[in-house]
Amino acid sequence: MSWPVLGTQFCLELAFGVLFALAFVPKAPVGVLFYRVLGTTATFLILVGVGVPVWTAELAPGDPVTLAAALALLAYPVVSGPVRGRRWALGLGVAIAGCAAAVLFGLARQAEELGATGLVLAGASALATGAVAGSVGLAMVLGHWYLTVPNLAVRHLQRLNRVTIVAMVASLVLLGLSCFAFASLFEQADRPLFGPTGLFYLGTRVAVGLLFPLGFAWMAASSLRFQNTRSATGILYASTVLVLIGTAVSLSLQGSYGVPL
Repeated sequence: MSWPVLGTQFCLELAFGVLFALAFVPKAPVGVLFYRVLGTTATFLILVGVGVPVWTAELAPGDPVTLAAALALLAYPVVSGPVRGRRWALGLGVAIAGCAAAVLFGLARQAEELGATGLVLAGASALATGAVAGSVGLAMVLGHWYLTVPNLAVRHLQRLNRVTIVAMVASLVLLGLSCFAFASLFEQADRPLFGPTGLFYLGTRVAVGLLFPLGFAWMAASSLRFQNTRSATGILYASTVLVLIGTAVSLSLQGSYGVPL
């Protein structure tokens, strides 16, 4: 599995996560700039993830991954613009669906031996990983917004923090299901996943990428109960770093074992 393939998946997962998290702050009075910054971030990730392999001829312009990503890009003016309400929700939904489809099409090419059921599980795990990274990162950015909009209600950050917790729990559950469902595949690898080396990387993925951030999310929730957005933002900053490390380890494991973990 070449790096450009995993690089594309990494970018698309993060873009999906950012757009997914945006769906939970539709009415926050944060101004157009907030949505423009986050919408542009997701768009940049898609452009890099798909544009680089297209430029190097490793991905065809008519490939399903490219077309799905293009669908997400078409929604950029709506997602990042001054449009609100149903039109914005529809544009965001199109962008999320395009990103998700691009991830699934990419996985279908990489792991043909998994079958339909295995692909659904692998795709759900990959998207959950992206949702964790995107929601934690967006929560951290929203926390900084309280410095420029002091009267912003704390409930917006509290809601997003709860989304991060749900995404982390879902990712943990899907990772466990993947370990059970693909156990025979993992045992056939040169370095079995449940051997010393595999368990080291798997343990790093779980502890650094999910369990520690879960603890940080609980700490952030405690700070927000006292309206302390600055402490919560600092905690979310540290959590974002850990989650990105965990996402990178997840892709490394996928490169070794062929399944998103």
